[in-house]
Amino acid sequence: MKFSHMITIAATVATAAADGNLFKTLSDADQERALFTYSVVFEECVGRLLPDCEAIIAAQVAQNPSIFALDGGNINFDVLPVRNPDSPDYFKVALRTDQAETHVTGILGDGMVWYPYQWCTEVGGTGCVNIGPWDCDVGLPLTIEQCCNAIKVTVPLPDHKGNYLDCHPDPPIGSVSNPIDYSRVRIHVDTNNIVVHAPKNE
Repeated sequence: MKFSHMITIAATVATAAADGNLFKTLSDADQERALFTYSVVFEECVGRLLPDCEAIIAAQVAQNPSIFALDGGNINFDVLPVRNPDSPDYFKVALRTDQAETHVTGILGDGMVWYPYQWCTEVGGTGCVNIGPWDCDVGLPLTIEQCCNAIKVTVPLPDHKGNYLDCHPDPPIGSVSNPIDYSRVRIHVDTNNIVVHAPKNE
């Protein structure tokens, strides 16, 4: 099997070689037939317009449909706008949870929670301060509610729009509400429809 140079195969289970190039496979232990499925990273999409990226992915899927677990179906594009200070939920801190979606582990698994924007209490950019990060692991990971309460108490004032800091859970790939789906490719785009992260089927 040959893969074009635009595909990076990420692995957690086994490493194999094809046409002299190493690639790694992700094994789906839940498959009764013990088939291998793959998580593919489309690095050449970064910086391109969404339609161009989708065309790149579609071409690779057409060449190697079996690795995407399509079973005769089509690849699904899950287009996700990246958050920015003007997003409707800008005032909510994302809490990356564990697989059980009960406790906060943080995106790095160390319990640390980050907020990407400044908190501005006055119009015109004045009164803006950096907030966070927060440690939601005190020997044991805090629950979502405990973590959020600990965060909110550090920022008691509303911002210039009248919103108070709040939180929302961010379940990881593979959790109950966010299961792995190798026929789905997630594409993160900015407000100009430009791909900002390398898409990946997961």
